[in-house]
Amino acid sequence: MSDQDAMLVEITGNYRSGTSGKGNPYCMFEGYVHLPNMPYPEKASFYAEKVSEVPQAGTYRVPFKFQVKDGRVAVDFDPRNGIRTELPSLSSVRSQPKTA
Repeated sequence: MSDQDAMLVEITGNYRSGTSGKGNPYCMFEGYVHLPNMPYPEKASFYAEKVSEVPQAGTYRVPFKFQVKDGRVAVDFDPRNGIRTELPSLSSVRSQPKTA
């Protein structure tokens, strides 16, 4: 996978799960997507069928593809298919004490 066909997604480890109004189980987990030409990552929610499918907190290189859905261009990617990187998470970089 090249850098050109993958996005960096930082998974926070935060999720919520429950049962929908129709009685179906769900699990939503959160992360921050690093979009090209954007100065800061954007917060996003992702779907998992079970809590056990939520990726561990960390930064992942996630493949993506463009497609047309209902006549609109969309980007399709799933952090569960990502490859974990050795990059530090933004939260760990932010929490480091500043030195003079």
